[in-house]
Amino acid sequence: MIPITLAALLWGLGGALAGRFMRTIPPELLIPLRFLLSFLLLLPLLLHHPPRGEGGRLLRVGLALSGAQAFYYLAIHLTTVATGIFLQYLAPLFLTLYALSQGEKLPPRALWGVGFALLGAYLLVVGPQGLVGTPLGAVFGLLSAVSFAAYAAFSFGLRTPPLVSLGVATGVGSLLSLPVLLGHLEALFQLSPTDWLSLLYLVTLGTVVPFGLFLLGVRTVPPRIATLVAMLEPLSGAVFALPIAHEPLRKEALLGGALVLFGVYLNRR
Repeated sequence: MIPITLAALLWGLGGALAGRFMRTIPPELLIPLRFLLSFLLLLPLLLHHPPRGEGGRLLRVGLALSGAQAFYYLAIHLTTVATGIFLQYLAPLFLTLYALSQGEKLPPRALWGVGFALLGAYLLVVGPQGLVGTPLGAVFGLLSAVSFAAYAAFSFGLRTPPLVSLGVATGVGSLLSLPVLLGHLEALFQLSPTDWLSLLYLVTLGTVVPFGLFLLGVRTVPPRIATLVAMLEPLSGAVFALPIAHEPLRKEALLGGALVLFGVYLNRR
């Protein structure tokens, strides 16, 4: 579970930095550029080690990743970052419900752990202001959770190397989002040097490295556990926001972080 934990830490760091340098890039430009630049970065590796034998699964991984990213950015655009993050991290709940519907017998401690983690995420991310946004934004948030759950499920047990798998997935995302990018070329040329530096960070340490680590971990860690461990992202984001954005940790955030850790502990293998 160490690779998934490291991925969550990097996602949390990216979330803490996002408030500083990602405000000027609209989602209709950010989403396709994130996919395209990540794909171009991974393309040499993909050409050197072309995937064999798992094309169908890799296509499903790419579709799920595309949905998770696109729906997440649409959700935070129509709601708030806090609401979007919390809704996306309903993924372990959906995977738990799916496992139960398939007759899998989960120990009570695992079910309690999911409950504690979700309550902790709500206290940590949302807080007293509650969920904010439009009904459509909430729908996008739920779709991002379903897509993230599918991404973890389709990636479980892949034999293709993680970065090669990610190269295929970002390639799928690039193709799907290319019409959106072509429709906003004018805004593309208006990006400042700071915006391009922000994108460089988001592509490398916000996408390629953490998603590669997540794919490495989910090869052996069941998707339900993997998405639960990934809930350490908002906790690390709150910790990183203290020195970066000078945001103090609220009391309920401390309690929420403890509940997330306790929920992950109860689901340890």
